[in-house]
Amino acid sequence: MQTKKENPVLTMVIPVHNEEQILEEQTLKLINYLRGVTHKFEILFIENGSTDGTMRIIYKLQRQFNFIRAIRLPKADYSTAVIEGIKAASGEFTIVLGIDFVDIDVIGRCFNALKHADIVICSKNKGLDKRSLINRLTNLTYNICVRLLFSLKYSDVEGYHGYKTEKIQGLVENVQTKAHLCNLWILLKAKKANMIVDEVPFIVYEKRRSKFMSIIRLPYLVFLTLFEFVKLKCNGY
Repeated sequence: MQTKKENPVLTMVIPVHNEEQILEEQTLKLINYLRGVTHKFEILFIENGSTDGTMRIIYKLQRQFNFIRAIRLPKADYSTAVIEGIKAASGEFTIVLGIDFVDIDVIGRCFNALKHADIVICSKNKGLDKRSLINRLTNLTYNICVRLLFSLKYSDVEGYHGYKTEKIQGLVENVQTKAHLCNLWILLKAKKANMIVDEVPFIVYEKRRSKFMSIIRLPYLVFLTLFEFVKLKCNGY
């Protein structure tokens, strides 16, 4: 059995914000699945700005399982949580996953692909995207812009990613971005470093309304994305 002092093969980085309703059930599903992937794993929750009982449930899970760790961040932000999680990961491989996952088998596909790649994109466009029309159109528009502006040829930039941990920890050390933009920064830095990027199919549908795609939040995300595009261009990408 894995002990606290063993270096895990796999770190699961899971940003969580106000997830008390599904956190325990989804974590137990995840643990059962991971035990069939590798016997040396850790789950690293990055709690960011929750105002519900999310942290209380994480403490409960930590009392049950010695492979669960947690980092607390004061403000809610996905990219900040992902970057801090990657920095703190101790496994040979790291996979970033949302706790509202619906396609748990993507972990196995991603883990296997990481044996020959530095980064693995879990691609909705190679798999199946069953989300709402506005989500699909937004994702399509974003990917087209990324291809035109930065010549990234991947089928999908957003979503869950897997990494060879030590290589990516060096890339993210100075990355400071918000919302969903961490994935683009990492992929562009990886391109400059001539890293190997692979893609695996990923199935996604909405178990609940997206936190990113509300009518109120969408204009802010568009502005932030355009701002980050300019910043990336100014940095030579």
